Amino acid sequence: MGMVSELRRRNVFRMAVLYLGAAWLILQVVDLLIDRVPLPESLGLISLTVLAIGFPIALILSWFYEVTPEGVTLDEDGKPGTHLPVVARGVDFIIIAVMGAALLLFTYDKWWAEPPPERSVAVLPFEDLSADGKQRYFADGVHDALLTRLSGIDGLKVVSRTSVMRYRDSEKTIAEIARELSVTYVVEGAVQRSGNQVRVNVQLIHASTDEHIWAQLYDRALTPSNIFAMQSGIVETIAKRLDSELSSQMLQEFATAPTSSLEAYSAYLEANSKRRIESIESLREAATSYKKALELDPQFAEAYIGLASAYLMLGSDFYFHGGMPVEESNALSEPLILRALTLDNNLAEAHAALGLLRQQQGKEEAAEKAYRRAIELQPSNSDVFRRFGVLRWRQGQVQQGLELLKKALDLDPYSATVNYDIGRLYDQIGRFDQALKSYLRVIEIEPDHAYAYVYIAALNYLVYGRIDEALVWYQRAAERDSLSSNLQGVQALPYLEIGDLDRAKVWVNLGLSLDENAYYTSFANLMLHVRRDQTAEASQIARQILETYPRDWPALNVLCNADIAKNRYAVAKARYEREFRELAPQEDPEIDGTNYAAAVDFAHILLRIGEKERAHMLLDASLEYIASLPRLGTHGYYITDVRILALQNRNQEALEALRVAADNRWRFLVWYFMNYDPILDTLKSEQSYKDIYAEIEADLSAQANVVRALIDSGELVSTSNRY
Repeated sequence: MGMVSELRRRNVFRMAVLYLGAAWLILQVVDLLIDRVPLPESLGLISLTVLAIGFPIALILSWFYEVTPEGVTLDEDGKPGTHLPVVARGVDFIIIAVMGAALLLFTYDKWWAEPPPERSVAVLPFEDLSADGKQRYFADGVHDALLTRLSGIDGLKVVSRTSVMRYRDSEKTIAEIARELSVTYVVEGAVQRSGNQVRVNVQLIHASTDEHIWAQLYDRALTPSNIFAMQSGIVETIAKRLDSELSSQMLQEFATAPTSSLEAYSAYLEANSKRRIESIESLREAATSYKKALELDPQFAEAYIGLASAYLMLGSDFYFHGGMPVEESNALSEPLILRALTLDNNLAEAHAALGLLRQQQGKEEAAEKAYRRAIELQPSNSDVFRRFGVLRWRQGQVQQGLELLKKALDLDPYSATVNYDIGRLYDQIGRFDQALKSYLRVIEIEPDHAYAYVYIAALNYLVYGRIDEALVWYQRAAERDSLSSNLQGVQALPYLEIGDLDRAKVWVNLGLSLDENAYYTSFANLMLHVRRDQTAEASQIARQILETYPRDWPALNVLCNADIAKNRYAVAKARYEREFRELAPQEDPEIDGTNYAAAVDFAHILLRIGEKERAHMLLDASLEYIASLPRLGTHGYYITDVRILALQNRNQEALEALRVAADNRWRFLVWYFMNYDPILDTLKSEQSYKDIYAEIEADLSAQANVVRALIDSGELVSTSNRY
């Protein structure tokens, strides 16, 4: 028997066809999933590699083994068997099925998959062709201006800057880029600045056909009026080619140059370039450049907004790593925003900045009004949809907030910020696996995004009960922002869970050396002193925290427990009545996410002094409120239900709730509640309470061993090795 005949007899040829068909189908499915689900693009290459390795293995197995009615057997004698024709027919049927599935997939991808909107465009980063190669900021400025103006055209989808910038120097084809961004048209361009001349080359391309719909070369003297007229001409032409109408207001705006000073415009573009880096240092440098632009042209509205935005960004991150206190950033930015609106009330960026300012000031109706106006002026401004979505979500309109964030994601699919905010929303409402996917997507887009690592760590710590994994992710976050006090200090908390007080102290001290007032470092320091039974020192730290954060629950709880231990009920009661006036009414106390934990402690005090009716009213209202929250996570109630039930003398229900929390892998501040919470004193003698605590401690002890192994292996490193 010849080799070809033997290969045919052993179904090797059929296996080859079957394998290749199945492999092609798998790769197509992976390709579709990457486009529609937040999966890493490297998954395609990984799949191809695995399938390529598997191909010769499949052929070898088909040579040596055969499928029989008795199962898979070794073909030892090489003689034709009666079952082989049956097997061959079976393989043929499988091949037909695979090819049919491939045909269906091809048909779906070609005709059934939803096409991108006809009026949709992505403006790719403009290339800097200047001789010195140092005019990228100027090329980016021209690119940004086109994006801004195009995003003001109603009915035209314009992909945001963040997503298109990732294609700078990309080797992908126009068709591939358009497919990934879900657009029909792509704009390419280049800028060459030389002395007092500027040359801009622009072309509009229909992505699926690669047809150049329009191309134009602009060669102008370098003056502000020429630059802005050129930008207006490009936008008007693109709008016309895409059958989009420009409003009379837009045409009027196009006829007005925002500044007549080339030096002011250059300073403004340099400031924009620095602001986008979003570090504290770069934001401060941007502020300096904006001030320079305003000195050169005090009527430059966009420069006022740029400066205000830099201040707002410095303030928005203060709680975590400190750039500028929010009150200070608000005070600095407000007159700048109002001045810009006086100069140009139709400036979308000004209304967007006003929305963020009012949001940070707690003026939610004014913020919503400003955001809606910004969207009217720029329907494709993804950042406004993102901010508005965050506002609605924090107002309790979660579904509407999610829809607005998804709209922002449609306009800016590769925005780390949008994906991060969607992750935070999912995190808050208890959809933790989806939150994790969003955070991992952020890291894929922006590998140095420290706070995506932070919240992956928090999910492991607060939700999955994995102290060991949490420490690894916290360390990765801290490595990406080594000057953040909070990212260093927060690592102490997981160490406290596993009883490693020495390492907890090291991280607290490192955090305090960077900023002794940083919140999470101060919180970790407070918990460290509590666990060391240093009550007086812990109380002093709690008072210091309350000077900045007067409604902080952990600090209030530490002081409350200290007061109860010394029968200072009047002092404790007065503190809660002063800081939580909404809890004071005798009827219908206002319970929400900011005060339910404090309401339980307040009720505890009231029970101690005999105000039982008022106390139980607070407890009932709090128990009703937390029913809408997830048990675990950054917005979880953890064992608040256990504490409420214990105060209501419903001990059996309290123990059952404690069992649920433990089984759900509650591991956050277990040592604190189980040992130091006086509310749980009535449960501590119960055997089930002791059993639950013993189980948790055994788990934490096992995790402590894993952590020590990680330290020994170098995966977790001590601060002395790094600093």
